[in-house]
Order: sequence, then structure tokens, then C-alpha cells
Amino acid sequence: MMKASATLTIGRKTMIGTLLGAVSLGMIGSTAHAVSVPDHIRVALFLDLSSKYQALTPAVTLSSAGGMKLTWNGAAIATVNAGKSVRFAVDGYRAIILETDDLAAATSVLKTVQRSTNAALLIRLSKNGKTVYQVTEGNYANAAAAAAAVAKWTNAGVAAGVKSLSAPVVAGPWAVEAGPYANEAAAAAAVASFGALGLDAFVSQKLTGSTPSYYVRIGQASDASALAELKNKAASVGVPILIPDASAAYVVLRNDLTASGTPDAAVPLYALSASAKLLAAPVNAGNGILVTERSKRTYRGNMELSVLNGDLALVNDVPLEQYLYSVVGSEVPGSWPLETQKAQAVAARSYAVFSGTGFQIADVVDTTLSQTYNGIGAENANSVAGVNATAGEVLTYEGKVIDAVFSSNAGGVTADNATEIWGSSTPYLASAAQSPDAGPQEGKLEWYKVALSDGEIGYVRSDYLVYSGAKNEAGIPLYASTGDGVSVRPSPQTAGAGANPIAKLYKNDQVVVLDKVLEYTNYNWVETFTADQLANSINKRAKSKIGSLQTLEVSQRGLSGRVSEIKANGVPVDVGVPDNLRGALGSLKSTLFDIEETGRFSVVGANGAQKNFPTEGSASSLQIQGASGAAVTAGSSNLFVLNGDGELRAATTDPEFVITGKGFGHGLGMSQWGAKGLADQGYDYQSILQYYYKNVKIEKDGGE
Repeated sequence: MMKASATLTIGRKTMIGTLLGAVSLGMIGSTAHAVSVPDHIRVALFLDLSSKYQALTPAVTLSSAGGMKLTWNGAAIATVNAGKSVRFAVDGYRAIILETDDLAAATSVLKTVQRSTNAALLIRLSKNGKTVYQVTEGNYANAAAAAAAVAKWTNAGVAAGVKSLSAPVVAGPWAVEAGPYANEAAAAAAVASFGALGLDAFVSQKLTGSTPSYYVRIGQASDASALAELKNKAASVGVPILIPDASAAYVVLRNDLTASGTPDAAVPLYALSASAKLLAAPVNAGNGILVTERSKRTYRGNMELSVLNGDLALVNDVPLEQYLYSVVGSEVPGSWPLETQKAQAVAARSYAVFSGTGFQIADVVDTTLSQTYNGIGAENANSVAGVNATAGEVLTYEGKVIDAVFSSNAGGVTADNATEIWGSSTPYLASAAQSPDAGPQEGKLEWYKVALSDGEIGYVRSDYLVYSGAKNEAGIPLYASTGDGVSVRPSPQTAGAGANPIAKLYKNDQVVVLDKVLEYTNYNWVETFTADQLANSINKRAKSKIGSLQTLEVSQRGLSGRVSEIKANGVPVDVGVPDNLRGALGSLKSTLFDIEETGRFSVVGANGAQKNFPTEGSASSLQIQGASGAAVTAGSSNLFVLNGDGELRAATTDPEFVITGKGFGHGLGMSQWGAKGLADQGYDYQSILQYYYKNVKIEKDGGE
């Protein structure tokens, strides 16, 4: 770990020389119009990339204050009125848990199922001359998986005691069809006729050539074997019934009561086949489209609905510069200097252009897996100004747009990709550089790490303790509380997971001070783990499992001081690339850290023999001899020992680990807090970018 004194502050004179050296290597685009920057970008929402491209939501609800147009293959299929919602899902395999004519009962079952999953729907349809309600769950890959779900919900008794019109069953995408019909009204009238026979029937649309036409889709069968019987029964209506080509694209229109729960407040639900693709566009572009399931955020541009790997896919097709309004506003505070906004805009634009179609059907995603994009609500005047002032500008290296990665806070020094993060040699991400990242500490007080009278260890803000003038029996100074109800916290912070008090101090209560530390921020932080917590976390990510964790130590560091290898119980832990250590060690903020092993210490006995803890392969314990000569066995509570220099240290008989570190994120490329620090010192965005990305040029879109 690099010393704080080397990274906390960087003087203006020192930085000037460093920046001039960086700028001289790559001045602003001397080759005009050398690159091409696209006008639009495709942003995938809801994608889970842990194993394959999978959606995180089974249904999407869209609306727009000015109304929307739905199109398929460029042809209009529906108009959604201002402020009204429309939903989309996949016409796949589902569990029909309940079919009843009792709406209240159906709503109750729906709510029960929703406690366990977000894949439950309440659909209204007409059968046998009455209105009925189906509670369905899931979008499953096949009929067998849906059948297992039917059994699960049946065994759980979620619909027990409810009047049901049919037994729980698997619903699937197999159906017969009638049509085409002249319009939606004609198709809806035909639906009523088929429903009177007790059949599940819905208005649908499919392409005739390149034009959408209205049909009626009859049945929700789980396989093709049911189609002949469905066809014969539906034919009694007196119209031709066809078994459609299974590969033909279609959408089914259902009446969705999931959100409203009232009979006359149904929301149109378009269930898409595997090859269907719809586009929702706001009538007034200035209104944007609200996505209910994405925290009710509103987005510029259009929304494309399709099916990817059997799941619903939602892609926001938006002008690149307008996308950046939100990215910059999401990534850095609007109160930060304009030059920081500009630097972020160019970095984000470069990253987006470099990505290409990196996500199969999209260029980027809306999370930090790419860069944060929270829609129109994240925009602010400064983010818009920063994007507009740098319109079309990207960073290039040897004529190609770079992968301009960035992180929140480099902890005072940027990372080296080859030795510390992802293990690749990227020239413009190779050199570690000092970074003025200490901004999160501004205005923050220091904290005391203290030991309470019962042996508990915690943190107290420094303005709540004063030296009492007294010492304990071991000659250790005692500090006293200056007020009543002073919180002792497990971490030096007043907000967050580590902020809940573990004890309270009252005026003149005395404690022993073990250390004085900075407040927990994205620049400086501390985390404490038990051996079991870290062992479980490591075993989820390491290629070889570890047993009981006794020791954990840093065994290798890279150029910036970031940890590139750790050893558990003396054996290197293989988690792949070094940056994966963050996740393997309980989701640390960065890999710029030190490990303190509180259970690791040596004791010299009265006979001069040295004993090392933890003692591997032995159950021997630590015996402590008191002033009376009696020996006691140290328990599981904290120990407080003096080292050879007379410094007091907290130790534990069981292995525990205190990890202290700096920074937030991988630390490659531009540090956002560092960019702010440079802008505060008067540097422009070009100098900031060319400091963090080595030997690059800033070039303008060749299309302008």
C-alpha cells in the first residue's frame, strides 16, 4: 500500500510539470475528421450478464406523457394515448396457477405469488359466456420447466380453497389461428365467438408480407400434439382454422390486470413470439418514454422490444449525444466544474463508440457494467453543457477510438492494466500516475478507533473524545466522552452499512484509543471480516476451494501498489484476473489495500519460547498469567497487547481480518474525483484527459 502522504495531495507546481509532459505526447487531434462517431446508440436495459444474455424482468410497462406509437417492421400497429400504459412480455411457457371467475380471489392469489417472484400476471379473458381470470407465472424455457412450476405452486397451496374453473396447467406458445380480419374490432368479435366455446382466444397480429394483419390466436397449448383437437373444436364457429407455421413471427394481445386489479382498467399486454420485434416511439420526443420496472425512469429516444435467448429484451435506441446527457449526469455530480463534465463527456463518448455491439443486440447496458445511464431524470444543465461543448469528440490511439474506461476514485494513484487489473497490455492504460482524489475527505473529521471497557472495538468521531489526563493500569492513556449518547460505530462513518451504533458513551465515559483514522469514504475506507465470511466469499470465486481460513496476506502488488495476488493459509488464491479480488474479498471498493490479521501474532513466554498464532494443526490456546500468578485461557473476545515498540494493538484469538484501502473502482484510466481535483486547480478537459490516458489524441467526428 502506498503511503497516504504520497497520494493525498498534489501541489499545483508538481502537477504542472507532469501535465505538460503528458500533453506534449499527444496534442488535440492534429488529424481532422479521422474518426467516425455514430449518431445513435443502442442501450440494453435489464440484462443479466452473469452467464448468458438474460432479462431481469419478465414484463415491461411503458408509457409517455404525450402518447406513443407502436410499430412493427415500420408499420403502425397501435396508438397508446397520453399517460396510458402498455405492457410487453414473451409468449412462452407459463404455469397457469388459477382460472376463476372470482376477481377478488384471483387478485389474492396473484399477490401471494408476487411475494416470491416478479413473473406473475393476471389476465382477463372471456370463456363460456363469462369473464374469467387467469393467474399465470413465469416465462420458462420449455414445457417441462413450466410443469415443475405448476407442481411447485400446487404443492405450496397458493390457490387452496379458491373456486377454480380448471386444474392448474402448463400454458405454451402452441395455438391455431383464424383470419386475417379487416381490423382489430373484427378480430375482437371473433375472439368472443371462440371464447363462447370455452377456448382461450386472443387478438393477434402477424406479418402478411411486410404488413401487420389481424388474426385470432386460439389456445395456449404446451406442445403441437394438442393442435389437431384445437383446430377441430374451433372450426365449429364456421370459419377456416389453420395451424400456423411455428417459425412465423406474431404478437398476441392480452388484457392485463396485474397492476390495476379492476375489471375495467386492463392494460394491453403484447406477448411476443421469438422472432417478433416491436418499436415504441413517443409522439412528442420531448416527453420521452417512462419504464415502470426501471424505477419509473423516463428515457429519450425509442424503445425496441424483442426476444433474446427466450427472454424479453428492451433496448433504448437514442441519439448518442442525448444518451451522454444522462451518462455524464449519472456519473458525476452536476455541481462539479464544467471542465470535469467535458472530460467525462469525451471519455464516455469514447467508451460508447469503442464498445460497438458488445452486448449482442446493443452497444452498451445501462449499468456500471458499461456506464451508468439513468434516463432524463439524471440530466442537469452542467452535464448537457459538457456534452454539447465537446460534441463529436473522442479519444484515439494510433487512429482508433480507445476503450476509455474510468472509475470513481483511484485512491491517489491510477492502476496499471497489465499487472493489476485485467492482465492485458493496453498502452494508453499502462502507466500509473498520481491522482488528486482526496476530495471525498474534504470537511470530514478524523475518527478514533477505541476499545470499550467490555473489550468491544469500535469507532468514535474525534470531536466527541478528549484526553482525560488519566491512564489505565498498563499505562495506556484514557480518553473521555464529551457528551451523552455518543455513538460507537463498527466503522468510521455516520451513514451506510457500517454506521449502526454498537454502543453508546455517556459524558466522561472512558475508552482506550487504539488508532486515529480518516472517515470512511470512497477515498479511504476500512472493512472488517470474520474468517468464515471471507472463506465463503473466496470459495464462490476461487478456482480451488479453501478450508478453514487461518491466515490471509498480500503476496504480490503491481506498479501502483494494488494487490495482484493474495495467499490464504499460505497458498496463492486463483480468482482469474487481479481485479476479481475485489469480489472475492467481500466486494471491496478497490484492490489498493492492506490486510491486518488480528488473529496473527507471536507471544514470548516466561521461558523465552515463542508461540505463533494461529497455531496450524493444533488446538492449543493462549494462556494469560495474571498478577496473582493464576493463568486463564483467552476466550473469543478481543485481546489488547503491546508490541516490542510499546504500541497497543487489538488482537483476536480467532482469525479476523481488517482490510484498509483507498479508492473506489478498478482505478484504470480517468479517475472522476481526480478529474474534479485537476479542474479545481484550473486545468482544462483536454489536459485532464491526456493526463489520465497516455499518448492519446482528442479528435472530432469526421461526419461533421
